[in-house]
Amino acid sequence: MFRKLNLAKDGLMSLKQKSLRKFIKKKFHISSNSMETITKKYYLKLGVSEKALSAINKELALTARLKLSPFARTRRAEMLKEAIVFPKGKNQKKRKITEIYKSGNFIIAVGKPGKEAAPDFKRKHYITGETTNNKNDMNPFIMINGEKVGNDLTFGALFEQIEHLMRADMFGLELLGMLIFRMAFMLDHNRNQENKWRYAPPKGALAVLKKRLPEVGGVPVDIFLYFLDVLALNEDVKMHTLGHENAQHDYG
Repeated sequence: MFRKLNLAKDGLMSLKQKSLRKFIKKKFHISSNSMETITKKYYLKLGVSEKALSAINKELALTARLKLSPFARTRRAEMLKEAIVFPKGKNQKKRKITEIYKSGNFIIAVGKPGKEAAPDFKRKHYITGETTNNKNDMNPFIMINGEKVGNDLTFGALFEQIEHLMRADMFGLELLGMLIFRMAFMLDHNRNQENKWRYAPPKGALAVLKKRLPEVGGVPVDIFLYFLDVLALNEDVKMHTLGHENAQHDYG
C-alpha cells in the first residue's frame, strides 16, 4: 500500500531555488515514521481500482535495504562525465546542441555554453571560496517540431507548475511525486544502445499518470519528467564544477 506524500502539508512553495534532489530528500519525507498510511478505501474514492493499485505498488516498490544515495552515485557520476564533454559553442549566441531525450515530436536537449558559463558570471567555489563562473553550465530546453518551447526554465519555474496542480487529480499528483522521487535516485535510469544512462519511467505507472495528469505546464507529463531529469543533470554539473566533484556529495 502507498504511503502518502503530503504535498499540501509540506508546501510546494518551498521548492523554489532548491535542486530536485535536495528537495526530494528534505520535503517528501520518505520514511515510515513521518507518513500517513492510506487505505484502499481512500484510493477507491479517487477512482483507483485495487488491481491497478496493486500493479503500481509492485512496479514502484523499493528494494529492501537499498541504500539510495550509494546506488545512484555511480550512475550520476557517469552521466555527469558525459555532460561535461558535450560539445560547446564559442558563446551563448552560437551554442552547440546535444539532444538527450526524444518522445514523439518533442526533443529535450541542452545547449552549451549556458548562461552561467559567461566569463562575467560570478559564483563562489564551494571549497576554495574563490569567485568564478560555472564554465560547464548548460542551457536545457524543450523543442517541438524543431521549435523551442517557451522561455528558459528553472527548478523554481517548473515546480510552480506543480503548485497549480494542487487541486487537480490527487492520485495523479501522488504518482508524479513518486516518479520524481525515483528519478532523483536514478532508480529508473537504464543504459541505452550507446551505453549511456537515460531515464525510462516505469511504463505502467506512466500510462496511468498520462490518463490522470496528462500535462504539466503545457507539455505532456512525460516530457515534463524528461526535462526535469536534464535540469537535475545540469545541477550535478554545477556542483561538480564548483567543487563537489564527481557526484560524491549526498542528497540533502
